Amino acid sequence: MPYGVDKVMEQQVDRLFGEFVLWEAAEKFGLSREHAKKLGDFENYVYEMHNQQGEAVIMRLTHSSHRSESMIAAELDWIYFLISKGLSIPRCYESLLGKRTEKIIVEDSYFTAAVFQKAEGKRADFHNPAEWNQQLFGEWGRLIGQMHRATIGYQVTDLDGVSKRPEWYEDDLLLEARRSVGEGEEYVLQSLEEVLKHLQKLPQDNRSYGLIHTDMHQGNFFVADGRISVFDFDDCAYNWFIHDIAIPLYYSVSWAVPAAYEGGRNAFAAEFFKAFWNGYQEEYSLDAAWLQELPYFLRLRDITLYLVIHKKVEPHTMDSRMRSWMDEIKGRLKQNVPIVELDCLI
Repeated sequence: MPYGVDKVMEQQVDRLFGEFVLWEAAEKFGLSREHAKKLGDFENYVYEMHNQQGEAVIMRLTHSSHRSESMIAAELDWIYFLISKGLSIPRCYESLLGKRTEKIIVEDSYFTAAVFQKAEGKRADFHNPAEWNQQLFGEWGRLIGQMHRATIGYQVTDLDGVSKRPEWYEDDLLLEARRSVGEGEEYVLQSLEEVLKHLQKLPQDNRSYGLIHTDMHQGNFFVADGRISVFDFDDCAYNWFIHDIAIPLYYSVSWAVPAAYEGGRNAFAAEFFKAFWNGYQEEYSLDAAWLQELPYFLRLRDITLYLVIHKKVEPHTMDSRMRSWMDEIKGRLKQNVPIVELDCLI
């Protein structure tokens, strides 16, 4: 089975993680043990806790097999930079020793703890037109445009323990893709090879390529009074700016086509993208020629999701929704087509 090695690693990490890790990290950051609430454990262990002032904060614990402490320090360095440029991003809290990260040693590995301000607001309800609308899509585009304008001036801080975030092609999912491809589904590797061959020919100048979020879908931001606050920078990497534009489009048409469109994915994509792109252009001027590359980045997201789901989820544990989602992804990969047609966008 292609899942074997990865699943064993996951089980080992689960075995290593225990309440003692959480409590030791909480103590280092001066957080209360009371009312700790687990929010997730897909790639990181994430908890809502409270600091000494009674404020709700987010504690994230990351095993060294997923990210090194220096790589997390690099993520936080970029977050600090973006906040200094006025972006709406929850701030990071330092530990009682004044450190951005704290390491909890477990056997011959470790967990890195980081604490973040809890974002204001809530996730946008895509079933509610009062929340899921042109105004939100435009604000979404504006925020990403602000991030791209800011990141042009970013240089890694010269601090001990801060490394450089990875380039897009250094993603383990892509490097080890063969291990996560199911038997009889080699067309996924063929599609990946075609996409990578195309992307490797694209120019990389600082007006179109730099450190970006890479995963800014609607699950990774909250909205309060029309203002978006983005979080979860765990996957930030050096990539083309157009990637950050493809991701909102991909997930919006994958998860959240309003009922009024009766499943008309392309029709909704056209309206979504017009508002999003107009908002983006208010903040940053990316050459519109890059829009021609959207199909390749949309296909890359299909491939990435196929790989991560195969890596993390045993087939027999998939619910009907995930199975249906995977069937759609595999159908597109077989045909080498993106989730939406480019003609409906430009």
